[in-house]
Amino acid sequence: MFLHLGNGISVRTKDVIAIHDYALFQKGTGSEFLKHEQAAGRLENTLPLEIRQDEEAKKSLIITDKKTYLSAISPWTLKRRSQMVYDTMDMEKDAAPLAVSEFFTE
Repeated sequence: MFLHLGNGISVRTKDVIAIHDYALFQKGTGSEFLKHEQAAGRLENTLPLEIRQDEEAKKSLIITDKKTYLSAISPWTLKRRSQMVYDTMDMEKDAAPLAVSEFFTE
């Protein structure tokens, strides 16, 4: 399944390592992590071009095994979306298969 990060960017849910509040990465070692990711070419900004430089528009940081993404969607919303995917998968797995005879009534 995929998790939509905004602005047409999605990642596979199984590739997501962590979803954090962007505010945690604005100072200290968090900002060093962002600088390192940017220098390595692994930081991708998913915000629309018109608000890409607006620090207040950046709400979450999504870390995957290959890239780190900045998103305007709150970490709580992303977490809920990712849980909905897994909850739906669990519901499908737990549903008892119907017998062919249940489809036909006389």
